Amino acid sequence: MLIEVPRVDAAEPMLVPGNPVKLSGAPEGPVAPLPGLGEHTEAVLRESLALDDREIEALRREGVIGP
Repeated sequence: MLIEVPRVDAAEPMLVPGNPVKLSGAPEGPVAPLPGLGEHTEAVLRESLALDDREIEALRREGVIGP
């Protein structure tokens, strides 16, 4: 039920719950490392909220998001 996921911040993999539904032709996932904290923040702000460079930089200066 638990699957090993590679980590970027440690040598040992992380154990996470797998999908309880098992299908014979479907691979178990996830197969890639999980994203780090804040790794996709900028992409989400651009794609979901349509923020531009100026707005994102203002959020950084104000301490709303990390570096």
